[in-house]
Amino acid sequence: MRFFALMLAPLAFTTGVFVFAGVLTPMAEDLGTSIGKAGQLQSLFTITCAICGPILAILTGKFDRKALLLLTLAYLTVMNAASALMPGFTGLAVSRALTGAFGALALPLASTIAVSLVGPEKRARALAVVYGGVTLAFLSGIPLGSAIGEIYGWRSSFWLASGLCAVALLMTLAFVPRVPTPPAPPKGAFKAVMTWPTTGYLLVTLLAFAAIFVVIGFVRPVVSSLTGFDGRGVGLVQMISGLGSFLGLVIGTRMVETGARGPLIWLFAAIAVAQTVFAVALIGGWSGQPGLVASVTAMLIGSASLFATAPIVQSRLAEAAGPAAMLAFALNGSMVYLGQGSGVILGGVMLSTAGLIYISTAGIAVAAAGLLLALRLRAQRDLPLPAQ
Repeated sequence: MRFFALMLAPLAFTTGVFVFAGVLTPMAEDLGTSIGKAGQLQSLFTITCAICGPILAILTGKFDRKALLLLTLAYLTVMNAASALMPGFTGLAVSRALTGAFGALALPLASTIAVSLVGPEKRARALAVVYGGVTLAFLSGIPLGSAIGEIYGWRSSFWLASGLCAVALLMTLAFVPRVPTPPAPPKGAFKAVMTWPTTGYLLVTLLAFAAIFVVIGFVRPVVSSLTGFDGRGVGLVQMISGLGSFLGLVIGTRMVETGARGPLIWLFAAIAVAQTVFAVALIGGWSGQPGLVASVTAMLIGSASLFATAPIVQSRLAEAAGPAAMLAFALNGSMVYLGQGSGVILGGVMLSTAGLIYISTAGIAVAAAGLLLALRLRAQRDLPLPAQ
């Protein structure tokens, strides 16, 4: 039950980030802005996470881990409710930025506590369980936000996110044990973490998420264009992404445990394939059943490949960082958020300049850059561990 409770923290947090993605079109209309501009509320949230996460990890290094996670979840509960109450775009933008800035500790805190509860040989599985909360967000939380937002209005999506954070808060309070506060990172820990190939693995996370979120950030207009679905139908397609992310975690964990050779090369190639499927369908003007098949196929392959990278990167950071594990997780969390935000920004640029049909071509380009990075890492004896 303690790992289930820890899993709820990233589930609630991730749901809050993208809970309105499926109702982006009516939300933009209600706020009197463009779809591209409304979509940037996601990037605003994730980029403030990326910036503030490592800073907060350093500043709060001596605080009790469980108490800090409870405080973070309480803050997210209040701020998601505040987002639901904001009357206009400017106030909503400010609330999303503030939510991201101080909610950035949710994932690294849950990861740090999980690692503290198991031995080194079970780290990959413990981290996969925590990341399972992210997959459940895409499988259930975010699609449910799309459906509820379509029926009751987009503001109800934020109320859902607030409620999930409250549930995570209560479960953490009841079932997560206190763990010893890790020792302060040694002097020069940041410099030690920011060395190659550790930085290479951090870039893996950034590029993988950026490639996928070029499209995922604008899932409503993309999937609606291919299928004609409204928010409820888009929510069902989003569930495929959640299923794929769950499969990806299983695959990635298995790759770590079996010592698979060059897995990142195959995973980035698969991400490129997923984005190519979207590109062919959108540029070819597919609709109806062919568009639905393309959407489901691309979402499944893309999300599975993306989340398969997570156990690989996280386990290497856990093994390498030692006392600086919290900092390493925070930096990797920053890459998750920065990748998501960068992908949404890039998708918004493509939407406003080249049009919706070419949006996924940017994802193909980012995946190609990730493939080159994976080849370089593979040349160094296939996922070598950074020096302690």
